[in-house]
Amino acid sequence: MSRKQLYRRVLCMVLLVTIIYTGYYAYNYIEENIPNKIHVIENEVGIFDFELPIAAEIISMDEAVVLAGSSEVWSDTLSLERRDAFSVISDKKGQYTLAMKLFGVFPIKNIEVSVIGETEVLVCGFPIGIYLETDGVLVVGTEKVTTASGIVEEPSHSVLNVGDYVLAVNDEELESKEELVGILEASRGEEMILTIRRNEEVSKVRITPAKDTDGKYKLGVWVRDDTQGIGTLTYITADGRFGALGHGVSDVDIGALMECKEGSLYESEILSIIKGEAGTPGGLSGIIHYGNNNKLGDIEVNSSAGIFGVGYDGLVDMAEGEYMDIALKQDVELGKAYVRCSVDGEVKDYEVEITKINTSSLSMNRGMEIKVTDPDLLALTNGIVQGMSGSPIIQDDKLIGAVTHVLVNDPTRGYGIFVENMLEH
Repeated sequence: MSRKQLYRRVLCMVLLVTIIYTGYYAYNYIEENIPNKIHVIENEVGIFDFELPIAAEIISMDEAVVLAGSSEVWSDTLSLERRDAFSVISDKKGQYTLAMKLFGVFPIKNIEVSVIGETEVLVCGFPIGIYLETDGVLVVGTEKVTTASGIVEEPSHSVLNVGDYVLAVNDEELESKEELVGILEASRGEEMILTIRRNEEVSKVRITPAKDTDGKYKLGVWVRDDTQGIGTLTYITADGRFGALGHGVSDVDIGALMECKEGSLYESEILSIIKGEAGTPGGLSGIIHYGNNNKLGDIEVNSSAGIFGVGYDGLVDMAEGEYMDIALKQDVELGKAYVRCSVDGEVKDYEVEITKINTSSLSMNRGMEIKVTDPDLLALTNGIVQGMSGSPIIQDDKLIGAVTHVLVNDPTRGYGIFVENMLEH
């Protein structure tokens, strides 16, 4: 092989590697920095800056949505240079699509545009008790069963997995884990057909209980059918619907979002505060006042964006806050904001600083990074503690989101979700 041929081959390899790297970088940048969905308020201009590292073209797929760049000339097609911002406006509520093309030629992403009306919500910030019942009996662990003869059996091995939901036994629907125990006790060790849901797919499996040393029949699984805890109510809409937490309720043992059938909000009371320390999250310790007289609402949805449902009249009566407009993520700015919460028995606004904004669809619960700067809150809690999830974040007298997480290594810092993601539910 001549030196010239070798040079050409090396040059081709370098070019190929460069193309692959550029494509990989562009793909990851698009996924991490360009959201799958944006919101704009009807008849209001939304300004977006994705900080594109390359030239691109954006096309509105519906005449109800128009675009503009720095020239402020409205059109259905817009060419963007590197780092260009652009504006979106629509005079009609609904769901629309923007198509983005690399260099105006290669399709790279479709962005959903949700046009909503002006939205006011009652901003809350007080603690609520949460009770949820699972949709089926949740398998949270497996174990071996030792029989009276000393034989170790694993009835559920390769049959049931952690995270499965048992919906029925022998075609009889289960309402609780107690029902499952009762059916096992009456089974006499005969083979059973379980209807289960795994990763949203329903199927049937066969399993034979084992008799343990106490003479009880076991499947060799640990199960759960409910959960409870204390969180913070974020808002109530004009039609009485509520949003809270800013993140879903997950099972404490397996960490997965719990699939829930129904649930309730109850009055709660904070009794003590465990201050956060580096490496050890703090928390609000309290009690939930169960009973129909203390019930505040029905939980209908447990999602990654929070819990949502319908509040009773008593819930609105407890809210001492005011109605506020919401601000969308493109309107949120770095700098001063306030977190509204009740850690000492009184709902108060505490100053925080928004230090980072992430509009990516990959980090819904971490759309904002905040730092607690208010000396009163720092004195009470050392920052953000468990139980503050759902605390409203307010900027310029508008609700922009809710607290979701604390940074374990620095309790003064934490994350928040944008309110537009919660209001989708």
